[in-house]
Order: sequence, then C-alpha cells, then structure tokens
Amino acid sequence: MERSHVSFAPTPENGLCPVRGAVRDQLARWGRGELVDDALLVVSELLGNAFGHGTTPVRLSLALHGRAGHQSLMIQVSDTSPGFDTKAIRAAWTRPSAALSGGGRGLLLVEALSRAWGDRHYRRGHTVWADLPSRIA
Repeated sequence: MERSHVSFAPTPENGLCPVRGAVRDQLARWGRGELVDDALLVVSELLGNAFGHGTTPVRLSLALHGRAGHQSLMIQVSDTSPGFDTKAIRAAWTRPSAALSGGGRGLLLVEALSRAWGDRHYRRGHTVWADLPSRIA
C-alpha cells in the first residue's frame, strides 16, 4: 500500500543541489531520515544520467510504500529519450576489462544500494526506477 508520493520537475540549469535538498526534506517529513544518504546517491546518479543522456522534460518521483511490516522508497526518474539497454549494462559489470571503461558504473552503485532497479520503456520516453529498503520498520 502506498503511504505517500511526491513528484519534482528538476532542470539541468538549476543543478542537483535544490533537488537533493527537497529529497532530504521530504524524507524527514516522512520520518525516514535513515534513507537520506542512499536516496541522495541514487537520485543524483539517476538524474545525472537523465540530464547527461536523456531528453527534457525530466521528472523525479518518490513514493514511500508499506508492505507486510516493512517499507521501501521507490525512486523513479523519467525523461523523453528512448532509454538504454539494462541487460547490456549489467553484462558489462561481469567483464573486468569493461568494468572501468565507458559508462554504467554509477548504475552499479544503484544496484548495490537498491533491493531492485530497472527501467520501463514507453512510446515517448522511459523511466529508470530503484526500490530502496528501509532499515527500520
């Protein structure tokens, strides 16, 4: 069951600082300060990718979900670009020679911090999402 949801429309011109502050404030309002550090890393990586490789407008969405005695934070970043191949990025992580070349290393952080992450493609864009588990129930 979804507890709360908030959405932002960040712009590359304003940078990540205002968005990071808004995410920090929202998590404090929800009483989930323990998620701030991980959430800020994930938000920064996903927005950085959207600003660097995507097409505006970019949208950030946060949703706090409660399920069977635990909660998780769903972070979603959407833009209007066609997206990327998640399987190819994950496959590159298994090849040591490719691990430090090219891109995708930031998504390795997203993988490490998230219970799950992925992307969804739409006719007019795509969404990259990450589900962060709460450390306290």
